[in-house]
Amino acid sequence: MCLAGDHEVGGDWFDAIALSDDRTALVIGDVMGHGIHAAAVMGQLRTAVRTLARREPAPDQVLPALDAVVADLGENEMATCLYAVHDPRTGRCLIARAGHPPPVVADERGTVTFLDCPAGPPLGVGRMDCEVQQVVLPAHGLLVMYTDGLIETRGTDLDQGMRRLAQALRRPGRPLAKICDGVLAHVMPEGADDDVAVLLARALPR
Repeated sequence: MCLAGDHEVGGDWFDAIALSDDRTALVIGDVMGHGIHAAAVMGQLRTAVRTLARREPAPDQVLPALDAVVADLGENEMATCLYAVHDPRTGRCLIARAGHPPPVVADERGTVTFLDCPAGPPLGVGRMDCEVQQVVLPAHGLLVMYTDGLIETRGTDLDQGMRRLAQALRRPGRPLAKICDGVLAHVMPEGADDDVAVLLARALPR
């Protein structure tokens, strides 16, 4: 699996964590708020995710544990998160999300699909009840994960942002760094109003 990503400093983050049997955990999250406090909470969450991932639980077990971490940080703390585990032997990807925007799959022909896995409540709300969606990433296909600052900008509604993102993924065969740069330039031509993180992963042939 090949990876690329980009982010602005703040409460948004992404990570890729090596697991056993050549699997990879992919995570992206968005802490409510801005500035130093959001960045500090983000750092604690990122550490918690890495600690949990090394135990290799299922995605729907990771998010409730993170929900408890955020709840322990204070009543007003909240974050969204998407956690996925990719198995290169089968192409299977297990995905769970807590209040986070839907991930996108783009195949090598440029067909773009927003996955409809149930979002569940954000981290910190409590009563975390998330579901796992299973998808098979096609060879050379892209899995695209992002925070809401990418598609929700001043003067652009959510549907328009999602259309722009789909358009930016129509040529998935380019190097991942170029795709990532193109996504940011096309979806946010006037720059970001919010913190932004984008993570792209390409499935290699099995």
